[in-house]
Amino acid sequence: MKAIIITLLSGLSFLVGYLITKFVKNDKKLVIFSVGFSFSIILGLVFFDLLPECLELMNSKFALVGFAISGILILKVLDMFVPDHSHNSEHNHHIEHIGLISALALILHNIIEGTAIYSTALNDTKMGLMMALAVSFHNIPLGIQVSSLVKNKKEKFILLFCLVLSSIVGVLLIEILHIAISENVLGILISITLGMLIYISMFELLCEVKEHIKEKNLWIGIILGIVIVLIGLVL
Repeated sequence: MKAIIITLLSGLSFLVGYLITKFVKNDKKLVIFSVGFSFSIILGLVFFDLLPECLELMNSKFALVGFAISGILILKVLDMFVPDHSHNSEHNHHIEHIGLISALALILHNIIEGTAIYSTALNDTKMGLMMALAVSFHNIPLGIQVSSLVKNKKEKFILLFCLVLSSIVGVLLIEILHIAISENVLGILISITLGMLIYISMFELLCEVKEHIKEKNLWIGIILGIVIVLIGLVL
């Protein structure tokens, strides 16, 4: 039970990001800030977290690239079923779309991370807690991203609820179905997630970064995101 509670902490950190957005009055500035902030955080997650982990778990770099491309293609297909997905449509609709598509990828990512935290906490409670805190550190900014970009209150609630619970979905699958996740399977899942986050950063967020490149709030977000990524590396 202790390991499950520790794992759930990483999911609850998304709500901290949501609460931060409640204290910011200017929605437009928050959205522009969030775009830059998320862009830095997701790129940091890709290059300093997921990619090194994939290289460690995957025996073949060709397989890594192949599954990463699969992640890009999966999100591209999902992209077609998410409303208002064209960047040429009304700007607010594209912003909303980025929030929705990001949440879908993060739910998968959080399921994978949750299994890793749970497995660690079962063997070493202190190490599991430290791992959950480290994961929470980058989940908070991602919670800000989803909360600020998704304006529909019902959709926002559902997405945040799924993000919080996603941290223990993997745990429940392991315990109820007695599924053993090998290093190869874990490497494949993380590689797919890697591709999904590359898609979000390069094909969605980058469009918004270019559009608001002269905005001060965008650069504040980018710089703060870089600072948090660097602090995460030190920790």
